[in-house]
Amino acid sequence: MKKGEAARDEFKAAAVAAVDDLLGGEITRHQAFALVAQNVSVHPHTVRNWWRAAHPELLLTTEDRATLAALETKVAALTRLNERLSAIGRREPSVG
Repeated sequence: MKKGEAARDEFKAAAVAAVDDLLGGEITRHQAFALVAQNVSVHPHTVRNWWRAAHPELLLTTEDRATLAALETKVAALTRLNERLSAIGRREPSVG
């Protein structure tokens, strides 16, 4: 494809399908975008944008990100609590 030339929908769909096929294996999204981009002569970000447009269900919304951040905070707090409680449980019983 030439720089500045608009890609046809069929071309984009084929690139997205190739990324999807690659993602089934041991490859990251970044690697899949780069590999497909190299083979269709476009920038990896272009392939990434096509893939994102084809898979809006896989992207996080602002609300999703806030929920995720809150859950990560809770998990961290509960992990610390679990570590403290485990340490207490491992202490030798006092002889009295």
